Amino acid sequence: MTGGFYFAQAWWLLGIVLAAAYLVKCELSFRKKRRSIAYPLGSALMKMNKPSRWFGRVSFILTSACILFLSLALARPTFKTAKATITTEGIAILLTMDVSGSMLAEDFQPSNRMDVARMVLSDFVENRKQDRIGLVSFAGMPFLRCPLTTDHKTLLRLLNDLKAVRRQDLDGTAIGDALVASGQRLISAPEKSKIVVIVTDGENNKGQFDPLLAANMLKERNIKVYTVGIGTKGLVPYPMIDQGGHKSYQLVKMGFNEESLKQIAEKTGGSYYSASDKKTLEKVFAEIDRLEKSKVESPQYIVRKELFLYPLGLALLLISLAWAWEMSKGARLP
Repeated sequence: MTGGFYFAQAWWLLGIVLAAAYLVKCELSFRKKRRSIAYPLGSALMKMNKPSRWFGRVSFILTSACILFLSLALARPTFKTAKATITTEGIAILLTMDVSGSMLAEDFQPSNRMDVARMVLSDFVENRKQDRIGLVSFAGMPFLRCPLTTDHKTLLRLLNDLKAVRRQDLDGTAIGDALVASGQRLISAPEKSKIVVIVTDGENNKGQFDPLLAANMLKERNIKVYTVGIGTKGLVPYPMIDQGGHKSYQLVKMGFNEESLKQIAEKTGGSYYSASDKKTLEKVFAEIDRLEKSKVESPQYIVRKELFLYPLGLALLLISLAWAWEMSKGARLP
């Protein structure tokens, strides 16, 4: 709904009365001076100079106008340009990404699981401009990469910097611990909907918490979990780098506990998805994007445009003209 014009501090408009009073006072004083005793040569001098009847009034007219426009400026004339209600998506999302060594398997041609997951997650983030999104990575233990934020530019940079773990002492798949770490970041979030999207290609084999126990903990706090199992089952090509830096492939049997991922999702009211290629993974996140939309209306706001600079500029111009007049033609004789 459109607005209109108003004064933010209207009481300053009393200055208009002051300007009018000053103008009247100066006019009466000016006329009184003109009723002085005549000097014999006065009429002759008046005829020689031929002054305008406004000549003596210029100074106080300019000063009165300056007071008038200064009062208008102080009253802060404002134009209310708009009034609207913003509807946004009120969801807090924790992306929980498996970065174990198995994510380097190259069954997601022409790239590996890690690269494809990063690309698809990046597209998902870019489609959720109104949501606060965070990032947790995990292998043998979880790490908070980015807290919940609307700064998606920084989030995308951190997401694209994710690398699969190559050190044996850090490798593994701690799904239970990752869920607990993600849930802890969502508990205090003010959003109405809170979800965890966990992407993994392995079976829980590390950590302190059992995945189903972790799922129960999240359920009690109204946190929904979407589980995404990625990768093909059976033998998959896994890159091996020798000491000379040469790359070769070895067929390795990999897989994830599909039943466990399904139970995690069901317990929390989420859904389980399986993706064996990039196209399927894209469809999975498109489906999650479609499902998780909860509209939240923000309070009404008003867009205002302040106009005080215009009368203020005129006031400064008039006071400059008054000063220039006093210093030149308006100068009074002693």
